[in-house]
Amino acid sequence: MRLTIQTKLVLLLAGLVGLVLLGVLVAVSTTLDARLREQTAADFKQTQLTFQRIQTLRYEKLVETASLLRENAVFKANLEIVYLEKGDTASLYFSVSDFARFITVDIIAVTDTKGKLLAWLDDPLRRGEDLSKRESIARAMTGEEPPLEPVWPDLWAEQGVLYQVASVPIYAGESELGTLTLGTKLAEKEARDLKGSTAIDVSFLLADKTIATTLDSSLTPYIAPFAAANRNKIDQAIKDTAATAPFTATVSGVPVSTFISPLGIGERAYYFASVPESVQLATLTSLQRTILFFIGFFLVASIAVAVLIGGIVSKPVRTLATAMTKVKAGDLSVSVAPTTKDEIGELAQNFNEMTGGLRERFQLMKYVGSHTIEMIQQTSGAEARLGGSRQEVTVLFSDVRGFTAFSENRTPEEVVAMLNRYLGFQSDLVTKHGGSVDKFVGDEMVALFTGERAAKRAVLCAVEIQRRVEEEHKMDPSPIDIGIGINSGSVVMGNMGASDRMDYTVIGAAVNLGARLCSAAKAGQILIRKDLLESEVMMHGNGVAVGGTTQMSFKGFSTELEIAEVLV
Repeated sequence: MRLTIQTKLVLLLAGLVGLVLLGVLVAVSTTLDARLREQTAADFKQTQLTFQRIQTLRYEKLVETASLLRENAVFKANLEIVYLEKGDTASLYFSVSDFARFITVDIIAVTDTKGKLLAWLDDPLRRGEDLSKRESIARAMTGEEPPLEPVWPDLWAEQGVLYQVASVPIYAGESELGTLTLGTKLAEKEARDLKGSTAIDVSFLLADKTIATTLDSSLTPYIAPFAAANRNKIDQAIKDTAATAPFTATVSGVPVSTFISPLGIGERAYYFASVPESVQLATLTSLQRTILFFIGFFLVASIAVAVLIGGIVSKPVRTLATAMTKVKAGDLSVSVAPTTKDEIGELAQNFNEMTGGLRERFQLMKYVGSHTIEMIQQTSGAEARLGGSRQEVTVLFSDVRGFTAFSENRTPEEVVAMLNRYLGFQSDLVTKHGGSVDKFVGDEMVALFTGERAAKRAVLCAVEIQRRVEEEHKMDPSPIDIGIGINSGSVVMGNMGASDRMDYTVIGAAVNLGARLCSAAKAGQILIRKDLLESEVMMHGNGVAVGGTTQMSFKGFSTELEIAEVLV
């Protein structure tokens, strides 16, 4: 596909602007994306810290309340009754239920020193259950007090509900009476409190089942597939008791940034916090749209500017291209007016000088034969030197008869017009038959024929010249005639003359004989050696009529030659 300079300039400028703006878009997007992801990671970290603070406050409240309750005299007395009455827990359950009216807890559990359940809030029949396997109970049974700053809270799961608990030992003096455990639920309220006003959604899972989530209800069914797809990360987080690094996953086919963290120890419970990347990267998306808008705007503007500049720059180039096309077609009269003073203006000036030189050379071509032009083309680039080479050539000499008498009573202009007319059609016929005009000498023409059947072509050319002369006689009130001599032979063809003025021509005996034959030819005659006629002309087919033959002597030749006349 051919593109104009203006189109190339438009494409180049638009491409450069597009590349620059695209580079800006990529750089800004990459940097901002990294910053936003760093911000998301920081937000996730803040979520973890917030949840830890919430759990710590709940833990401290549970420990404080449990410590106060275990020191209550009524509570201790009712617990001692269990031992004295050998298992009568009614008073203890009543005491637990009574205290529950004054504290905000969801679990109150009392065990003996062996971890056997003595009382459970809101379930008077639940007792005797072995809770010694519970980690918090096991520690309390050994007399261990709850740590002041636990790394992870203790969790209990009861009937699909998750609780954060704190267990303390109960003493009567130096004697241990059992353990007291208080607990509060981890459910929807806690998840909503953790989410707060942020875009981060939180989901609590117990044994891979959702127990609380801030996600839209339409997304709840996709939590289980999310957990299944990230089973390895969940297992590793629970095993290491540590939150995962932020990663990208999908919920309902929507890409989200998320992390997974244990909720505590004692149960397979964990939570994941997530934020859709569309929300996370909303600022980036908005900025990208803005940049894309400016890319489009500047592209349109750059195209408009490029079209304007391209038109200004390419107009003189297009003018030059049009002029060159005309020169290629042979019109050497074309010229281009320089409109600028830059390289394009210099190019226009050089073009004009070039066409001027071509016009001069074209005019000079009219003064040399085609064989000379061919020689120049073959030696183009090399310095012309004097000398020549031997070649087989057929020469045709023609001379106007009666020219002197014709010119006596006519003006020079009439004489030149007549001479040009006769020499003109002779030149055309020489070219028609594959020959080349070597030179014009006054009213005489010298033509050369080379190559295959050169002699026959020369004879046919001579015949056609004489027939054309006869046609001219019908229109010319004062007719003139032409005599023609033809000869073939080995000649020397090359540059003759001086080093600064050469003539590319032929010399040799064969040329001299051709000139002698032309001088001997009468008006309307065509003379040629008989042997040449028979060997080189007649043997190549008919079409040439031969008249009589005559023995003739010529200056420079020691023997007589048999000369034949070709009839017109």
